[in-house]
Amino acid sequence: MDTQRLLNSISTNHLSHFHYLLFGEEHFFIDQIESCFLENTIAEDLIDFNRKIFYGKDTDVFSLINVLQSFPMSGSKQLIVLREAHKMDGINELETYFKNPVKSTVFVLCYKNKTIDKRKKWVKEFQKKGLLFESKKIYGQKISNWLNQVLSKANMTIEKSAEILLIDSLGSDLSKLFNAVKKLISIMSDGKITASNVQEHIGFHREYNNFELQNAIAEKNAHKVFLITNYFESNPNKFPLPLTLGLLFSFFSKLLLLHSFDNPSQKYIAEQIKVHPFFVSSYQTACKHYSFEVCVQIINYLKECDLKFKGLKGVDKNPLKELMLKIISS
Repeated sequence: MDTQRLLNSISTNHLSHFHYLLFGEEHFFIDQIESCFLENTIAEDLIDFNRKIFYGKDTDVFSLINVLQSFPMSGSKQLIVLREAHKMDGINELETYFKNPVKSTVFVLCYKNKTIDKRKKWVKEFQKKGLLFESKKIYGQKISNWLNQVLSKANMTIEKSAEILLIDSLGSDLSKLFNAVKKLISIMSDGKITASNVQEHIGFHREYNNFELQNAIAEKNAHKVFLITNYFESNPNKFPLPLTLGLLFSFFSKLLLLHSFDNPSQKYIAEQIKVHPFFVSSYQTACKHYSFEVCVQIINYLKECDLKFKGLKGVDKNPLKELMLKIISS
């Protein structure tokens, strides 16, 4: 079951399972689903009686089982949420409850940053009447799609340049992206978010970020490359070198692949190098400035810079600046 279908079933109180185990690397979806359970499962006037939240590290499994087996004081059901379930000692003892769950109890377990071993007895027993929901990290175009879905629900749209600025600045952290978009939605009135709106209200500087550095390198705009480089070096916590190196390694690796194509269409390029079609022209521009052989050489420069940063080849005060000089001079 995908996230939206699960959210819809919770919000309309059409629950098809007795218990739900939310696990995986993406905290945002786990938090979103948990919040949906908390907001929609129990009537507001019964929350104090029929809604309980426990934390794994502070909870005795047998005491929890007693609560799960109890009945609502009034109303038709009770909601029990176990946060940090992976920190609870003896979680396997829940097998006893899962063999004979109480129909009036909706049990939600949150298992962040963890995978589930489906071979374990308690998990096998859980699955007979429960739903395992894996919350996976999303990347690339999927983040763009998700962002536009969030905005669409608020009858808002976003310019591609503004979307790129948000994603480039906040990366794949959906919680940060959601909070930024939520702020913009509360401020904007004309229904369309622009890059200037993002810069003004969220505080990102469009001229100085990894996306703009990549564009400047693609165009071989030395002046802009070194302006951005100086800004990065004066803000190392905001722009850590390993992140920049990783993005540039990905960029030049994709250029290598692009050089191997024979007169491809933009759609084909986007599919093969796994970028949004909006970015294709930048890669095509870069291919004119950096031959296949030069791309190979630059990837070696990136590896050397990474080694210097890690201290394996001595210490250099400005490894990024030296790297940019090598790239622009190639």
